[in-house]
Parts: sequence; structure tokens; C-alpha cells
Amino acid sequence: MILDDTLVADTITSLAALFGLLIVIAVVGGRDAGDPLSRRFLFGLRVLAVLLACRILDWTTGFGVFRLVTIMAAGLLPLAALLLTEGLLRRHAPFALKLLAAGGAAAFLLLAMIPERFAEPWRMAALLLFQFGGFLAIGWLVVTRNRDSLSAAENRTVERMALSLLLILPFMVTDYRPGLFEVPVRLGGIAILFLCWLTIGLGRASLGHRDTIGAFAVIALSSVFAGLALGGIDHFGWRGSVQGVVIVLSATLLAVIYNDSVSLAAEKRRDSLLKHMAEGDLTDSARFLRGLQNHILVDGALILPAAELGDFDLNVLARALEQAPVRSVADVHPQSPVDQDIREQLAWLFEKYEATHVLLATLKPLTVVALNMPALASSPGVEMELRAVQRMAMLIAQREAMT
Repeated sequence: MILDDTLVADTITSLAALFGLLIVIAVVGGRDAGDPLSRRFLFGLRVLAVLLACRILDWTTGFGVFRLVTIMAAGLLPLAALLLTEGLLRRHAPFALKLLAAGGAAAFLLLAMIPERFAEPWRMAALLLFQFGGFLAIGWLVVTRNRDSLSAAENRTVERMALSLLLILPFMVTDYRPGLFEVPVRLGGIAILFLCWLTIGLGRASLGHRDTIGAFAVIALSSVFAGLALGGIDHFGWRGSVQGVVIVLSATLLAVIYNDSVSLAAEKRRDSLLKHMAEGDLTDSARFLRGLQNHILVDGALILPAAELGDFDLNVLARALEQAPVRSVADVHPQSPVDQDIREQLAWLFEKYEATHVLLATLKPLTVVALNMPALASSPGVEMELRAVQRMAMLIAQREAMT
């Protein structure tokens, strides 16, 4: 039956959105749950999670208490969004808007208790107008904000939230079926998943808005292709094809959200070389370098003073490392723009000590560090961290020479 198919599609999409919210709640709560802005954001996310959970239970069990809580949570959404917006913008919203959001939330706490046969469809129409008007007012606050009063990171966060509104506003309307109009599937879950994805992406400052929109477009187009292909194979009709597209899109977004959350957790656990710079012994260059030997990324690094480099032309080696304090095996490639004598010295150094990188620790007297860090086993940022560690070692040595 069409109703059963529609209910299944709605339930799957809402379940995906609920799991996405739980992932984001864990990520945000794990960063700094005591931060005032994080508390406001977590409040809104939890309201959304309660709404979705009770809506799913209402559909699957038919118990009236779940519908009551769903309406109450839906009435709280504009207030939760307004509290978050005030925190993001670091300014108070107009008093009239606060009164509207708080008064509307209180009103729907009472309206939720009216039996459905007396309240519908006017209650759903009122809830839609209240939510739509509340989100529009929040959008107006965001657009008219004083950008100069916020930092670049704060402006970026606000703009990410504004991007989610572009989907929340139109997709929210479809959640008021049945009662007002018919659509094949509710799309509010997709908007929530997009919000979750944008929130996870806030931890990656290197991702711009264009990257995010482009990635979402690729995911959406891939889901449309997959859903339409399934619909064509099994002759679902247009309603079934739309439901298939939405189910595939929700499942894909949930997978991306989970994958990004795992990546963020891995970055947090990653034993970066920067940690050695922050926590290593900076009182003496020799102790600093010995601490580097125990680091997991460069385990077994060799500290080679001039006395142990008798097989090499120290003048050529010093000149090579003066030009580039961190050298890798790529520098000995025949096509690299390196002098022949330098290339020969570096090639012999890499071969003798089975190293992939060498870095200059001190110039007078010459001390180098040789380490093995295969490209396939290291992340792209490790070489940048290695250059930072080399510079720190040189600064410590220069400080010692001045004292």
C-alpha cells in the first residue's frame, strides 16, 4: 500500500537523522560540554533528537503520548534555535522575537494536549507558521549581523548555520504531511542530516563553503541517480522513485557523518610531532632530540654528531642542510634540482642509515638527525611538523650558544 510505503520511507529517513544527531551530540559533547555556546547547541540538538525519536515511536506504536511529546518538542525548536543564534552572534535578539519564541513554545506545550480530532488540521498549520516565521526571523538576524564584531571563525560558524537554513526552511514544510498536503516522503530528516554534516565540518577549518556545497551536490546527484535507477528497475513509479532517492541520500549522508566523526576522533588521538614541541624538554637541544627519538612517528631516529659522519664531506653536507634543513629521499632523485655533489652525499647518507629523511639539528658543530618515515605510513602534514620540530631544535641550539 502507498501509505505503508510512505510510512516506511519516512521512518527510515527519520531514523538516519536521529542517528546523525546522536553522532553530532557525542562529538560536540566531547569537545567542551561546559562551554556556554556548546550547551546551547546541545540543547537544540537534544530537542531535535527527542522530536525524531518520539515521532518514530508515534508512527510505529500509535501511542498518543509520543505524538504529544513530538508537538511539544516541535514548539521548542524556534526557541532553541534563537538561543543558539544569540550565542553565535554574541548579542541579544530583539525582545519581541524572544517573547514570540518563548510564548510560542509555551502555547504548543498546551496545544499538544488537545485531542487530535479537535485540533487538526489547524494545529499543524499553526505549528508550521510558527516554525517558518521563527526560522525566517533567525535568518534575518544572521544576515544583518555586524560581521566586524565577530572573528573569522565565528563568522564561518554562523555562515555554516545559515547554509543549513537553506534546506531546513523548504524541507520543513514537507514534514506537515499528512494533514495539510500530500508528498511522497518527509524531507526534514535530510535537512537535519545536512546540519549534522555542517556541524562536523566545523572542526575542519581547511574546508570552505564551496567545498561543502560541492560535496553535498555530488552526494545528492549520486543519490538521485541510484534512486531513479532502482525505481526504473523495479517500476516503483514516481512516488517510489522519490522515496528511493531520499532513502539513499539519507543513508549516504549518515555514512559521511559517521566517517567524518571517526576522522575527527582520529585527529584528536593522533600523536602529532607538535605534541613533542609543546611537551618536550626545551632546556637543552640534546635532551629535546633524545625525546624525539621516542616519538611513535619517528621511532628510532638517529642523532649523528660530526664525529660519526667521517665518511661524508661535512662541508657539502652542511651546505646541503643550510639550503634545506629537512631533506628527504626525493632530493636524490635524478630529476631533482640538486647539485651532483649534494645528491651523492645525501644518497649515501640515506643508504647508510636506512633513512627517508634527515634534518639539521645544529650547524656548528654539525649534528643531523636521520629517521625512517615511509610516505605510505605518514600523513601529508607530518613533513610540515618535521620542519617545525627542526626549527625548534635550531632555536634551542642558538639559545644555548648565546648563553
